[in-house]
Amino acid sequence: MASIEKAREYLRESDSHAHYSSIVEFALTYFIAKARSEGKETFAQELEQAKAEYHEHFAEAIGITEYVHVETFTDEELDNLIVLHQNPALKKARTLTAETMNRILQKFFEASV
Repeated sequence: MASIEKAREYLRESDSHAHYSSIVEFALTYFIAKARSEGKETFAQELEQAKAEYHEHFAEAIGITEYVHVETFTDEELDNLIVLHQNPALKKARTLTAETMNRILQKFFEASV
């Protein structure tokens, strides 16, 4: 079991919350486009609203995220993950996750037409 301080350090270094947020953005973008392509405009609008409002709820989950990391890892394991996340290529990949996933989604929809 890790310390809360070490979990917070890891979450800061890995920028996990921004990464998780980009995954949620991608998923919602995908399902909105899918709903629209299937003629489910009302559902697409509900998803658009969820996309606009989820940030507040997501922010409330930060404490839960810290606690899960405390339960899941040891301080030593988090130290190893911190070193990993200091790698410039990994930082770039994580920073570009949303953009990369959106490009993949766009190409997927183009290929599906």
